[in-house]
Amino acid sequence: MSVRPFPRALPRPDDAAWSAPRAVATRFAGPLPWREAHTVAREASRLWWLHPLTCIAAVALVYTLFMAFDFARVVPRAYIPSAMYAWGGVLLLAMAVGAAVIAAGRSPALWRAEGGLDVPSWAMGMMLVTTVFAYLLWFQPLIASPQLLLDILRGERSNLRNVAATLPGVTTMTQFGVAYAIAHAALRGGGARAIAWWEHLGLAAVLVLAMVRSVAWSERLAVIELVVCYLVAYLAFLRVRRQWVWRLACVVPIVAPIALYVMFTATEYFRSWEFYRDQYASIWAFSFERLIAYYATASNNGIGLLAESRQWPLLNGRYALEWLYLMPVVGDELRVVVGDASTQYMRFLDQFARPEFNNPSGLFPIVYDLGYVGSMLYFLGVGALIGRLHMAWRCRETGGVLFYPVAVLFLVELLRFNYFAASRFFPVALALAFVWAASRRTPPRWAGAAA
Repeated sequence: MSVRPFPRALPRPDDAAWSAPRAVATRFAGPLPWREAHTVAREASRLWWLHPLTCIAAVALVYTLFMAFDFARVVPRAYIPSAMYAWGGVLLLAMAVGAAVIAAGRSPALWRAEGGLDVPSWAMGMMLVTTVFAYLLWFQPLIASPQLLLDILRGERSNLRNVAATLPGVTTMTQFGVAYAIAHAALRGGGARAIAWWEHLGLAAVLVLAMVRSVAWSERLAVIELVVCYLVAYLAFLRVRRQWVWRLACVVPIVAPIALYVMFTATEYFRSWEFYRDQYASIWAFSFERLIAYYATASNNGIGLLAESRQWPLLNGRYALEWLYLMPVVGDELRVVVGDASTQYMRFLDQFARPEFNNPSGLFPIVYDLGYVGSMLYFLGVGALIGRLHMAWRCRETGGVLFYPVAVLFLVELLRFNYFAASRFFPVALALAFVWAASRRTPPRWAGAAA
């Protein structure tokens, strides 16, 4: 009996032997399984608009457009353009150099990826309970008198800040919700463990409470924090297999400003439109000018503070470490020892600017605090830190997944204020450090397929 030898290699899917069966199967049953298996998956973390250099370039572009803004319609005195305005561009360039130096180092492909984050249920529960408890204490006047929120929706009030004051050391714990959102996104993306139903419900509760906060206290940033941080953390693990989805994701920077404009218009309708409806043809024209004014006047205020004051640099960290000066007890002692420089800024707003637009930008308070050389070194270091966090985030390292979303938020809000120096950043960083210490690193669910 003759034995037929086994062929050395099976025909590939592109060979003629496969062409007829493949054509028939595709016609009646769609693509064959092997085609789906060989589809190249792209990591969402490689999207061009998530790179820090791209974000800094977008910030610099918006900063340049401030030269065309009509400040005379908004504030009594304009400080743009000026030499200090050019120095702001130098600081943005220094931050880009810091990020580029780190990016030119070791390739992320050579780094060891730690995989998914397994945040224990007890840690998620602690952050959720603390966040909700802080919100309930803060919202006591609103809970006792729900009609106050209806007054805002009817345009009879702009906010409730004069009704319910913040509680130092207590209401700041509402910022733990940002860390909860990042941890939830890491659990969902990495698939280290199944997410319980109450954890999903907790994320919805935190988002709803932040939305109420944005209306009642005119604090839109509370919602922006959650959305931006959640998406960036989740995109560290997302893998895109469909070409049309990838192309759609690449044009997100075109859609995002439109979405921001629509959301801003909706909130301004309840917040300020009642007081300005006689001065503008439509709510859309009013909200567009007001949105640009929030960012343009911030840089104008920061430059004006430097132009109208001769007491800088302070060299005491009052603006570089603003969160430290606003802490209970510790901050009080520091302000007694070194003085409270914020009173000088409030005096500037009353005399030369407009207290309604009170942001000083994230650039020029650092110059006021540290001077020319100190501010350049500061933003050079911040750029290097963001670049390192980005590389760690792309590799799904724990520190990158947790902290790079906050770095993106820093870049998004840099032209309004310095998020890293703000008092709302410290509880977020504290909660993220807690998540880092409590979590376990496990291989993600797609590690085998990726290999």
